[in-house]
Amino acid sequence: MSPTPAPRPSRLRAPLALLALAGIGLAAGIARAEPLPAVVDKVLLQQPSVRSAQALLRAADAQITQARSDFLPSVGLSYRNADSRDETQGRPLDRNIRRSDASLRWNIFNGGADTARLQAGSLNRDAADADLDNVLEQVAFEITENYSDVVRLRQLQESLQATIARQERVEANVAHRVEAGRIASAELDLMRVRLIQNRALLGQLRAQLGTAEYRYRLLTGQPPENLVLPAIQPAEGDADIDTLVERIHERNPRLRAALQRTAARQAEIGVARGSFFPAVDLSYNKRLDNTTRPVPVSDTDRSGQLQVSLDIPLGGKNLGRHTEAVERHQAAQADADDLLLKVSKDITDLQRQYAEARLIAPMLEQRVAAAQRVSSAYELHFDAGRRSLNDLSIAQGDLFEAQRSLIENRAQQTTLQAQLLGFAGELREALRSRYRPAPIAPELLGTQYVSPALAAAPVPTVDAPPAPQVDVVSPPRPPADSADTSLKTRTEAWAAAWSAQAFDTYRAFYSADFQPGKGRSTADWEAERRQRISGARSPQIRLDGIKLRPRSMDRVSVRFTQHYSAAQYHDTVRKQLDWVKVDGQWKIAAETVLSPPRPPSPAPAASTSPQEP
Repeated sequence: MSPTPAPRPSRLRAPLALLALAGIGLAAGIARAEPLPAVVDKVLLQQPSVRSAQALLRAADAQITQARSDFLPSVGLSYRNADSRDETQGRPLDRNIRRSDASLRWNIFNGGADTARLQAGSLNRDAADADLDNVLEQVAFEITENYSDVVRLRQLQESLQATIARQERVEANVAHRVEAGRIASAELDLMRVRLIQNRALLGQLRAQLGTAEYRYRLLTGQPPENLVLPAIQPAEGDADIDTLVERIHERNPRLRAALQRTAARQAEIGVARGSFFPAVDLSYNKRLDNTTRPVPVSDTDRSGQLQVSLDIPLGGKNLGRHTEAVERHQAAQADADDLLLKVSKDITDLQRQYAEARLIAPMLEQRVAAAQRVSSAYELHFDAGRRSLNDLSIAQGDLFEAQRSLIENRAQQTTLQAQLLGFAGELREALRSRYRPAPIAPELLGTQYVSPALAAAPVPTVDAPPAPQVDVVSPPRPPADSADTSLKTRTEAWAAAWSAQAFDTYRAFYSADFQPGKGRSTADWEAERRQRISGARSPQIRLDGIKLRPRSMDRVSVRFTQHYSAAQYHDTVRKQLDWVKVDGQWKIAAETVLSPPRPPSPAPAASTSPQEP
């Protein structure tokens, strides 16, 4: 009998070296990992869809400027320089005329159409603002989803490579036994079939990963290097479906845009109604200069004329315009109602999926640990002749499926949570304040080699006395009455400073680094608010129904109904101010309009321009 050939160490060392290098590479990648919030902040405003939404917002601002210009008079200047040849009593006469005229025309009444047009423009601008917010949230979610997908596919690839390495070890062992004549060659074919299946699957994963990485480059403009599985810490209320639905209904950017456009269509009905009323125009014409050579027998050198004209519309065009405006408003309202139903359905579905994914996550980790012990034990049993090769192959496949379920569950949690936060318009803020990396341990991925004898060993138990009972004491909270009174007083003082047009006092209520959002800087926001507050004519701000909702020890949300009036413009909105404690003082960190302005009631005509809050 020929001597038994020794095992080929080269075929065993190669997989082990690959596993060791993979473990070192994973640890180094996590250490240099680029966090998801940094990626989002770098590329968010560079996306074409965001730049398009910003351009539409600027266009909506320009429409408001056009509507405001309708309240101002128009001035006209004319100059005539004419050379003519007249004939008087049969004699030719060359005449030269130099004449200058000025005119001033002002529409003093048109049925309130200009006021309604300005209101519609302001609401359309708010809708464009909400559209920009929606696009920003969608792009942030798209980046988050693609980031998580790249990490998921890389982890699946690493786990499958580790599975293939284990199968190659078994294949080498089986080949040795076949050569020694201890088992049939069909056993070696079985292992090769399983290896071919997994190598084909590995090729599919490589193709999917290449596509995901290419999409990541398109989105971010940078290579997908040093990525680590992201996670977002759940906030209070995320698990309560009723609270979550209420929050998303109030803050969903798409829904806010639809409601704003519905209100704008309501204002456009006012524009159409204004066309039923007579238009009253005031005009003044004055001749500035008149020089005619030779001087005619009679001509006007200086003149001034004041004229009031009344135009009464006739025909059915205005009636058709009014009918069109009413139907467009009904269509916009139906679209908003349909969107509300769709959002409610999507929220419920996503929240339940997210809750189930979080609930099953610990069990998936236990499944991986148990599958690892079974696979290692079956490998030892196969060596001892107590298990068949088919049993071992099935156990190794079950281990990879367990690891695959764990990896996909982690990625699914991140994607579902990001989608829910995007619905609420809170994803970008959550990435800044509640992000944390959550890599899966190499032991669970299988990329760190563990001896089968050690992995299959039972977990030791240690007898120990029961842990002492510890009473958990909640942190002290300030008296509710004093906090409520303080914040109610500060909210009313904020409105009083606005009414008094004291911009410096008004600005002091906000945090120094107040972020208005929508891609605007603090300086741009300050310049805009200064112009609007200082330019308003006799503004009055009245607050009703002030309610406080504590979020934490240092954060309280204050909701109220705001009634604004200035000159001819007035509206009513639901608003929320988020107050935070900064150096012991309450400051406004966020300001949100929860509902669009209600259509203003008819007001007497005036020649002055209304002011927007």
